[in-house]
Amino acid sequence: FHFGGYAKFEPYLIDFINGFYQQHGIALDPIYTGKLFYGLFQLIEQRYFPKGSTVLAVHTGGLQGVNGFNERFGNLIEVSAF
Repeated sequence: FHFGGYAKFEPYLIDFINGFYQQHGIALDPIYTGKLFYGLFQLIEQRYFPKGSTVLAVHTGGLQGVNGFNERFGNLIEVSAF
């Protein structure tokens, strides 16, 4: 789920980040937390975790980079009030 390395992304990651924000009201960044939650949701869809498992994901921040990302790539991420 590294999308080719640090600061690399695919359009479907941005779609996931924007959709996650719209659905849950939680902002994600495209460098760390977006990839974390994208990977976690993929593993859940693949039934990677045994039924009844407890899974903990920690949102570590990283949102300060969203404005710079949007400046560089053209406002791809809908949440930019950071």
